[in-house]
Amino acid sequence: DAPSRCPSASTATNHRTVAALTIGVLGYGRIGVQVAQRMAALGADVIATKRSGPFAPAPPGLRWLSDNNDELLREADVVVVAVPGSTSGLINATALGLMKPRALLVPIAAGAVDFAALEAVLKARPALRAVLDVWPSGCWDDDEASCGPPYGPRDWPGSPAFASLPNVVALPGLAMRDARFWADSAALAGANLRALAAGQPVQHVVRNATHSGRSPTGAAWQTSLLSLE
Repeated sequence: DAPSRCPSASTATNHRTVAALTIGVLGYGRIGVQVAQRMAALGADVIATKRSGPFAPAPPGLRWLSDNNDELLREADVVVVAVPGSTSGLINATALGLMKPRALLVPIAAGAVDFAALEAVLKARPALRAVLDVWPSGCWDDDEASCGPPYGPRDWPGSPAFASLPNVVALPGLAMRDARFWADSAALAGANLRALAAGQPVQHVVRNATHSGRSPTGAAWQTSLLSLE
């Protein structure tokens, strides 16, 4: 009987739900569309920008779509920067100055961010926040990474104080840039191919709801593939 007996999250806590947020997707391309669709499905108010139209009617799930980045920065509680990585310096001191006092910045590509400006603004405005999984170079916080240049110990994006700011959630941001990723991926793929040829279980299988919890043998996996054709 929760709906009638329990208060809503918005009245019971100080935490805002996704449905109470305006999500701004700056760069309504392939990635931006996916972000917008998921945020809309969670009930958020979603707005987005892209370089050129058509803009109207707005796609399903969007309140508006335009080329007005400034208006998006002013309205959004969360700004997801999904422009191509080749875009340079779009999020600069001027853009950051337009954002709400407690806005959250989530850049997907490093090229769009002026990191020196971002560091200065985050220090001056502690209520403004950022989740950073991208950095201008190197692999942050991984002494064993081989993704330089520059090679060697931690390659901080600005200064060591930047990533440790209380209003920054700093993530390694290495993913596919690390040579170990490719080496490990190739080794796993090779091992699975050998297992398939030998009729042995394979690793890290993604199953649908009809599969059992056991790793299939090569023969069973081949049968499963044939059943999908």
